[in-house]
Amino acid sequence: MTASFGPPLPSSPYGSVDFPSRMRSRSLLIVLVLIALTVAACGGGGGNGEGTTGIFDTGVFATTEAEVTPPLTETTATPEPPLQITVPKGQPIGPQSPAEKVAEIQRALIALGFKIGKPDGIYGEKTRKAVVKFQKAHKLDADGLVGTKTAKAINKELAKLAAG
Repeated sequence: MTASFGPPLPSSPYGSVDFPSRMRSRSLLIVLVLIALTVAACGGGGGNGEGTTGIFDTGVFATTEAEVTPPLTETTATPEPPLQITVPKGQPIGPQSPAEKVAEIQRALIALGFKIGKPDGIYGEKTRKAVVKFQKAHKLDADGLVGTKTAKAINKELAKLAAG
């Protein structure tokens, strides 16, 4: 006679252990294998302190001490000198002026709040209108050209802006 420890187990077509229990065991085994592979692929589990990945190590992402960058330290930028407009003797800055001078005027006008677009070195209608508007606001002859008086007024305004 055999000893019985409770009610008899229902019979299963999958053997002596019921199907859901076997599936849970397989699922757990698969999860454990995936975790082990993930740890190995990420460089963990070597135990030698070198950060290698063992069998899976290709050396592609290995870093050496020479490749390590030091932490950034706070640096103070040297302040850029304020923009100053200089006018060639006897020649106001206008449509026939070199592109460098025109771009300098355009940068100054933009710094002073005039919407003329990107400085391109071309003394076009937007630049001329901004100069006229500046001249009128500062009670200068509104001819649209940057002569010595207009340049001096622009420089004065730029200095105020730089001072804060």
